[in-house]
This record gives sequence, C-alpha cells and structure tokens, in this order.
Amino acid sequence: MTPDSQPSGDHAFELNAGRLCLDFTNTVRGRPLSDKIELINNYLDLLAWSRQATILTPGETEALAEMARQHPRMAADALAQALSLREALYALFSARAAGLPAPAADLHTINKAIGMAMARAGLTLSARGGFEWSWPDVPLGLDRVHWWVARSAAEVLTSGDLTGVRECAGYDCGRLFVDGTKNRSRRWCDMASCGNRAKGRRHYERRKSARG
Repeated sequence: MTPDSQPSGDHAFELNAGRLCLDFTNTVRGRPLSDKIELINNYLDLLAWSRQATILTPGETEALAEMARQHPRMAADALAQALSLREALYALFSARAAGLPAPAADLHTINKAIGMAMARAGLTLSARGGFEWSWPDVPLGLDRVHWWVARSAAEVLTSGDLTGVRECAGYDCGRLFVDGTKNRSRRWCDMASCGNRAKGRRHYERRKSARG
C-alpha cells in the first residue's frame, strides 16, 4: 500500500457536495497537498462508492463485482476511464470556481464521456410514478458507473448550479461543493471540519501575534 492511498474495502465516503459529480471528485482527499489520499484504489472501491451514492442497486453491484472478477483487464480499463473523468471534472469545476477558463483538454474528456453516456440513455419509470433517466435497453457493463457521473456533470454544467460551485477554502482540502446559501457566502465543505480548523488557526495566530 502506498502512502497516498487508503485500504480498499467497505469504507464510508463523504457525500455532502450537493451533486453526484462533485461527490465523485471528492474521492481524493487533500488535493492541494503532495501526499493527497486516494479513496478509489480498485474497481471494488468504485462499486462501493456507487452503492453509497445509490446509483447502483445491490443486484447490479453484485453482478458488476462478479464481472470484474471474471474480466480484470476490462475492469481496470473501466476504472481508469472513471478516474480520468473524475480528474477532468475536478480541473474544470475548480477552474470555474476560481473564475478561470475551462481547460480545453479536460472539457474534451468530459464531452467524450457525456456523449457515450447520453447516446445510450433513455427514460424509465421512477419509484414515485414519474420518469427518470437511465439506460433501459443497454446491458449492464463495467463502465456504467461513470455514465451516471457524466450525466450529473452535464446537468450541473448547463444549469444555474454552475455559478454556485465552490472549492473549499481549507488549505489542505480541495473538495468541491454547491453553495446553496442565499448570499453565496459558504466557504467550507464542512464547517465542523475545515471551518473549525481555520478558526483554530486564526485564533492561534492572533494569540501568537499578541504575545509578540
């Protein structure tokens, strides 16, 4: 195990970004740091995140896990595609949050993933009696997970949500989230963690300065 990874398995992911695609970008912790922590180290980790995010049913998860065991190279390719999409999404949303232009190469990666996902998309009945996007006529495949992420990204990028995308102000965080406050003043991914650490640092610096 490398220093920049966590053990694979049934660990819990934090899903508090407000949108699925942003939650996916947050599966790397401490992005600004050289020793950032990767939470998705293999295909089973990707499935664990997908189950927690409720984009796969238990039956679909089990079927994909078995498919990955039978076809490890295909699973590795699907994982690589998902992580490539994740990094492109992070780069694009981080740039937008900073008021910078969208990186062309990353936008190309995202467009390619969106095109693959939506070319196969269709409508299915939802549990509430309405309709929802899905892939009703496409066999379950190892790349199904990042189709959901790509669709979520397309929705955010073409909606008013885009103006509310923020990157946590914590120097050691880098998580993205949608700021839903009325005056768009949210700075932290989580006030209980990054916000309190920042307050603690400011308090320490004030006391240090006062002691002179």
